[in-house]
This record gives sequence, structure tokens and C-alpha cells, in this order.
Amino acid sequence: MKRKHSLVLAAVCMTAFIFSGCAGGDGLESDKSLHMESISIDTESREQDNTEDFSQDGADAHVNAKDSTRDEAGNQPQDSDNPAGELTDAELDEELARYRQEREDNIQEVGGLVEGGSPDESNYTFDMSGIGLIQFDTRETTEGFAAARIYVTDTLGIKPSTKMEVYMCVDPKVLAIYEDEDKGVAAGYDNSNIFVCEYCGEGNVWQYLILVRDGKGSAWEVIHHGSSYMEESEE
Repeated sequence: MKRKHSLVLAAVCMTAFIFSGCAGGDGLESDKSLHMESISIDTESREQDNTEDFSQDGADAHVNAKDSTRDEAGNQPQDSDNPAGELTDAELDEELARYRQEREDNIQEVGGLVEGGSPDESNYTFDMSGIGLIQFDTRETTEGFAAARIYVTDTLGIKPSTKMEVYMCVDPKVLAIYEDEDKGVAAGYDNSNIFVCEYCGEGNVWQYLILVRDGKGSAWEVIHHGSSYMEESEE
């Protein structure tokens, strides 16, 4: 009987030891899993931080590279030979000469009538915006040219070598009268009463006529001829 109790007690102790060992093993495995998960999260966090740092560095490098193309004022550099994108006086004179020659070549006499077409503006780079500011109907334009033609041939006594005596002005420096607050010799007149045209004078030098009128329907009168609307009349 005493031996039987000893066996039962031994069995109980063995069972308790086994369960204790299993419980201890599960705890180790759990701690190990938690430790590995912590390492994994920490690794992912570090990789994400490194990726963000790299992306930010790349963005900063791109911005710095872009900004390096700007000058100290923050502007993009321009062509040093022509910073404002405008023609020099020599280049403008050359283009005007080509334009006027093409205009002359387009003039033909058909059945006693003189016909002509405008040059192809896409072939030229000088500013033609001033031409669009000339707003006159056919009658007003015809009367303006008639007054200018009489002034050139009769008053000045010039017989231009061109096919026509006078032409619509195309020089942007003279057409600037329509945008300039200082109208020069035409001070006191608004754009609707200022008519500008050009003619080929002595030595094949182009000159300009400034005509004014009191109002729509009144006669045009030449008040100035010369190379600029700011000059004194050269009588």
C-alpha cells in the first residue's frame, strides 16, 4: 500500500514536470516571436526613413539643379547677344528693306489699275503690331494717301523711284506714335485723327509723313515729314 502511494506520487510529479516544461517552452517561443517582430518593425522603420531621406535629397538636388540655371535676380538667363529678343537698328533696317522690296515686287498694273498684295509677314520678325492700330475705312485711307501723294510730288517736288509715290508706314519706330502718350508733332490729336505713311526720298532714303485732321469726315493735312514724328518739319 505504501509502495502504491509512492508510485502515484511519482506519476503526479512527472506529470507536473512535463506540463511545467511545456509551459516554459511556449514562453520562450513567444518571447522569441515578439523579439523577432520587434526587429522586423524596427528594420522596416529604418528602411522607410532611409527611403524618405533619399527621396528628399533627390528632390533637393533637382531643385538646386533647376535654380542653378537662374541668375541672382531669379530670372532665366537669356541670349547675351540679344537679351531682350529685339532687333538691332541694323537688323531692323535690313528687314524693312526686304519687306519693302517684296511689297514693291507684289505691285502690278492690271487694266490700268494698280494692284498689290502685302508681303508674307511670317518671313519677318520686326514688330508689326502698330499696323493693326491703324483703324481707317477705305475712304479715309484713300483720302489720306491722296493728300500725302500731292504733298510729295507737288509740295516737295519729289518723284519717287518706286512704283507708287506713298505707302502705308511699316517702320515700328514711327508707328509707335499710336502708342506713345507723347505724339510729338501731332500733339493734341488722338489716334483716330493721325495718319502716317512713308515714301522713298532722295538717295533712296525712306521718309515719313504725319497727317492729321480735325475729325472724321474732315480733310487730311500733312503737318510733318522726316525720319521721326518727334522731329521738326523739314520744309
